[in-house]
Amino acid sequence: MNKKSYYLVITVGIITCLSFFPHAFLGMQAVMEHIEKGEIQEPAANGMRMIWFYSSIMMLISGIWLLILANHILIGSHKARLQVLVLGIGLAVFGLGCTYISGKIDPMFIFTIEGILLIIATTFTYKKAHHLYEHNPTEL
Repeated sequence: MNKKSYYLVITVGIITCLSFFPHAFLGMQAVMEHIEKGEIQEPAANGMRMIWFYSSIMMLISGIWLLILANHILIGSHKARLQVLVLGIGLAVFGLGCTYISGKIDPMFIFTIEGILLIIATTFTYKKAHHLYEHNPTEL
């Protein structure tokens, strides 16, 4: 059983799901204020609204997906491990990229931390289960 990995994935999944709410509601409100002030002009304003909406939805979906995968991580599923690892790498690269672009450590760095936690959950603390039978379609 991968209890440490399970708890890391659950923690990041919960944080990601909860992050959806301020991102979607307070963040979109801030975007709308920037548009009203003329700081973001058409046609970029419409694109900005859509990008913000998309990123909010994807944040929620990513968190839910991590919560779904957590039980599979607990029992040692290789397929779940790979999916969580990909999400972890993506979050870490995104967070580091934002830090590089802004030139400083800002709130976006939380994505780097989340990504590192997921990478740790799928590497250092992960133990592959040898008792799992994962269907191989070539055996049919």
